[in-house]
Amino acid sequence: MTHLDAQPSEPHPGEPHPRELLPGKPWPGEPPPAEPWPSGPLAAGPFPAGPLPGGLTLAAARFFAARMAGSWVPAYLAGRGFGEQALRPWTVGYAPAGWRVLTAYLRSLGYGDAAIQAAGLARRTRRGALVDFFRDRAMFGIRWPDGTVAGFTGRARPGGGQAGPVYLNSRTTGLYRKGSLLFGLYEGRRALATGARPVLVEGPLDAIAVSAAGSYAGVSPCGTALTPAQVTLLARTCDLRRGGVVVAFDADPAGRRAAVRAYHLLRGVTDHAVAAVLPAGQDPAGFRRERGGRALARRLDAGVPLVDLVVDETVAPFERWLAFPDGKFAALHAAAPLVAGLPSGQVARQVVRVARQLGLSYAEVTDALTGVLRAQE
Repeated sequence: MTHLDAQPSEPHPGEPHPRELLPGKPWPGEPPPAEPWPSGPLAAGPFPAGPLPGGLTLAAARFFAARMAGSWVPAYLAGRGFGEQALRPWTVGYAPAGWRVLTAYLRSLGYGDAAIQAAGLARRTRRGALVDFFRDRAMFGIRWPDGTVAGFTGRARPGGGQAGPVYLNSRTTGLYRKGSLLFGLYEGRRALATGARPVLVEGPLDAIAVSAAGSYAGVSPCGTALTPAQVTLLARTCDLRRGGVVVAFDADPAGRRAAVRAYHLLRGVTDHAVAAVLPAGQDPAGFRRERGGRALARRLDAGVPLVDLVVDETVAPFERWLAFPDGKFAALHAAAPLVAGLPSGQVARQVVRVARQLGLSYAEVTDALTGVLRAQE
């Protein structure tokens, strides 16, 4: 028998058998029944050979939650600074390492193979065997705003040598479409309704860290660049135009590029987008673990206008030539269209900043902006 053909492992001692996890029993983080949006994820109808997919993914989430206690996940999360209280609102669990453990459980509930595969919970091997899509991973459920479990993102065991990405997202299904959902938006809905400020972060642990830090609600695109659909979803959930949004992506080149993209998407829905400034190489979860939730909240409170970061990134490619007049004016001409397009109340700040960065006078920067505006007439 090959490893791929191995039988599912038995539950760990003290864990419930899959048949004890029948639908109907509540578990931490499960939402109350709610009507789906008329145009929402359930509008496409049922998967083949099974009931509505929301029930299948909910069954999987319950299974992962029941497997968590006997796994490496609690110790890993505790080491990252997340105790039971911080995790209580979230859909967290463990996908066992066996090849067919979840598949066997879902079959025991009466789900057909076609439904399990269509929900993104299993895949076919080259030999045609149906095996679990997620194995030996810390699991985080991603929900639609009505609470329906749409899919998952799974974090590989640290140092486990598992092939594949550190974070693995559910593949696209009729219920889960990466780029259309935000991890944490459902969990943060009550806080957002009472005035909490949304914070865009990169990963699920960052979202949990931010949400535990104070009057903020962390939301994550989970491994994809922020999309117009996600911005629209966020704007439907809270008043971005009045309350604004914080961007707290990782303090590395990839995070800065993501922040620049976020700015161009957010400027159409709010003039109050700010960037949290974190130490180089850190993310919100790591910062909270090292310095605590209060320190993270202070960093979020002290955010700078997001356009500061965007202007800085626009000027950065010219840094090696800023000792020369041609380099200064090349950088100025690159930044001028961005600054000229800002709301009038934000222009003066950027004129001062650009002039100082480039060693130019305010008049020289203002003349460049005037030239851009004239060219647009």
